[in-house]
Amino acid sequence: MASDLVPGGYTPVENPQSSRMKELAEWAVAEHNKKAGTHLMFIGILTCESQIVDGVNYRFTLTAKDEKDNCEIESYMAVVFEQPWEHIKELVYFQKLLLAEQ
Repeated sequence: MASDLVPGGYTPVENPQSSRMKELAEWAVAEHNKKAGTHLMFIGILTCESQIVDGVNYRFTLTAKDEKDNCEIESYMAVVFEQPWEHIKELVYFQKLLLAEQ
């Protein structure tokens, strides 16, 4: 997978529905919940791209819903930075998408 990545730009992940990508997306939602005090429940991945930096940024468009409010499923963008060799994983960005952005 890493050999297909282009330094600097985002490229589509070969298998966005892999267990590895689902694990990262679920982690992003859980991390956002901890930081923001929300109760989102991960539903699924719509798209996933990766970017080589000093590690890898994974940019997800994912779906989730609020467990407390029993709301509709909504779309979110999340960016997870990872340096597996240093055991670093960080939620860089997490935001609900507006209808026009979906």
